[in-house]
Amino acid sequence: MTFTGSVINVINVISSDLQASLQQVSGSASVLHFDPIRIVLLIAWIYYCMYCIQRIEYGPLVADRFKPAANAFGLIIAPFILFVLFVRDIVKRVQAGEIEYADIPRIIFNLKLLKTQRKASGRRFIQLLDSAGKEFFGTEDSKTADADRHILNAFEDIILDALQERATDILMDPKTDGFHSVRYRVDGFLKTVQEIEAENSVPIVNSIKALSKMDISEKRRPQDGAFMARVTDGKVSFRVASSGVLGGEKISIRILDQSTGILKLKDIGLSKSKYQLVANAIKQPSGMIIVCGPTGSGKTTSLYAMLSTMDFYSRNVITVEDPIEHVLPEASQIEVNVKADITFATALRSILRQDPDVITVGEIRDNETAAMALQASQTGHLVLATLHSSSNLSALVRLMDLDVKPLLLASALSMVISQRLVRKLCDKCKEPAKLSEGQIERFKSKGIDPSVIMQPGKCKRCGHTGYRGRLAITDVLVINDKIKALLTESNVSIGELKKQGDKKGKSTLRDDGLAKVYAGLTTLDEIRRVTSNLG
Repeated sequence: MTFTGSVINVINVISSDLQASLQQVSGSASVLHFDPIRIVLLIAWIYYCMYCIQRIEYGPLVADRFKPAANAFGLIIAPFILFVLFVRDIVKRVQAGEIEYADIPRIIFNLKLLKTQRKASGRRFIQLLDSAGKEFFGTEDSKTADADRHILNAFEDIILDALQERATDILMDPKTDGFHSVRYRVDGFLKTVQEIEAENSVPIVNSIKALSKMDISEKRRPQDGAFMARVTDGKVSFRVASSGVLGGEKISIRILDQSTGILKLKDIGLSKSKYQLVANAIKQPSGMIIVCGPTGSGKTTSLYAMLSTMDFYSRNVITVEDPIEHVLPEASQIEVNVKADITFATALRSILRQDPDVITVGEIRDNETAAMALQASQTGHLVLATLHSSSNLSALVRLMDLDVKPLLLASALSMVISQRLVRKLCDKCKEPAKLSEGQIERFKSKGIDPSVIMQPGKCKRCGHTGYRGRLAITDVLVINDKIKALLTESNVSIGELKKQGDKKGKSTLRDDGLAKVYAGLTTLDEIRRVTSNLG
């Protein structure tokens, strides 16, 4: 007996029992003229088919020209069609090296349809929204003129391609010859993806500004705005900045993709010993942890990784950020808005009256914010913050430059973490490095097997760069009694403190980077590139 036949027999038995029960209750020997169980199953099947048709209609698995036929067949067998298309697409993506086998369960259980790079299969789904989440352009109706539709298609393709490339920024730069170059920042590096003629680039720039609620007529004064987009995997937020430059108007778009999720603390690149130090500091009820480094060194990502370890149900977590890069449903998040007089300092002053347990300050920029954050850590709050500085000890010097008293630093600060980001080798195409005889001898003299040193290859998955993703190299400084005594000394030399801090920080970051080279995660060239400017 087949599985389907068994299911039908079970349904018939249940239906017979239900009919018998109804007859006993009513006292009538009449038989029902309908089967309620089968009707419920039929209704459920119809709703399930309609859901699958919606996924087929708005997903990238079927080309536009085939969607009417797919929908017609889908009224009856939509779940089977969707399953076949889904499996076919996953197989193609795996064969092309775009995803790993380990990613398949996550894709299935998260119910996320895959995005595709194959433009020949038709338009990919995207819906442009303003900053409030309302649809701004009629992307699929006949009200939009063909010329406008052409411009919107070009704009949507730029957004979708950037998401596919895992870009963090989109830059549109005017050239003196009338073109606009479009560049994506991927893993910290810019790459030019296309050049657009002025007759198309200017309308695209105007569309971006209109969507971001910016003044289209103003082309010289710098402006800021924001918009959103709904794509197959969910909603993505964008922060836009424009400025008049030689040759036209420059547009910079920061991508805040919520679908990428928040990295866990164990995934940002900390060694076991450093991970334990940071994890212990986060568990403390008070104190201040500062993450420092230059722009683009992953400071905010590290803050979110720390927050991901929090128990939001037992601790009142409040953040003040500029901008909010990831939504934490269990936390209270405040976004800086200078026009509304919401700055880090004013928001922090308000937060202290809201009974917080954990306070996160997106960036310490002025002496008022620094002093209030440190004082908050003294009064029973755990404070997480970022600071622009080259090393751990330089962060202490930076805080003293902001008129923070050394005694306050010594009593309030718990830990300082400085970090840089290096590119990770692509797992699919990395290969053993070709080393010189001298390099092989040096590694052997240090007890290191030269065969563990890897170099980048080239494959479609990493865009033929050899690298995919980034990880942090870190220097963790615990503010112990020795450092506290140093800070409270009256004859401490700020210049010497910074010099020694930069020297030690460079050595520690390089050692951490070399450990990741020996683990086959990155390359010697990446470590040299990142640590060469540390003094």
